[in-house]
Amino acid sequence: MKISTANTNLTPYFRSKKFQQMLLVIYVIIWAVFAISPIYRPQWWLENYLVFAFFLLIILFYKKYQLSDLSYLLITIFLLLHVVGSHYGYSSVPFGFALRDAFNLVRNPYDRIVHFLFGFLFAYPIYELLKRYSSQKGKWLYILPINFIISLSAIYEILEAAVAWTYPPEQYDPFVGLQGDIWDGYKDMLLVSTGGMISTSIIWLTEKLRKN
Repeated sequence: MKISTANTNLTPYFRSKKFQQMLLVIYVIIWAVFAISPIYRPQWWLENYLVFAFFLLIILFYKKYQLSDLSYLLITIFLLLHVVGSHYGYSSVPFGFALRDAFNLVRNPYDRIVHFLFGFLFAYPIYELLKRYSSQKGKWLYILPINFIISLSAIYEILEAAVAWTYPPEQYDPFVGLQGDIWDGYKDMLLVSTGGMISTSIIWLTEKLRKN
């Protein structure tokens, strides 16, 4: 993929350092609170290694590949959902049990919701990266975000499988979160894909209406 930095100008409305700093402060405070006494400490570390790596990437490429406030907001929302999931263990989040009981579900759906929202929330930041910093145009601006999201989801599921192979059950079970469903990984990827496709469809429709 040919990378271009020609479209890097963002108006103050779309890029506010104060807004981004506020998002960072909110995230750090909530992360620190939920880092205290998580239900499954080994799982908490496994979940947060990925977050640490993600933040490292953002720091390294922040100046070169800056995004709009909307993108950083969407990313922050997902990370906060992840904070809650890693604290309780995705299979044991109280809100998920409330949904299970309210809708007579067979399992805690919090992890499924977060997988769907990963695809839904990350589609726009990826779309924006491609639009601003690559030579991609037309349909590829909407196809590639879905491809990237599915690929990231597959990598995560592979990591989960690797954990299941190397850790004892009391450590990998809270991390993997099958809840008795052997098709859990496939369903998670389906939800990620669905979220990404819905989000990119909204982006496409919004862009089409804006041009008209």
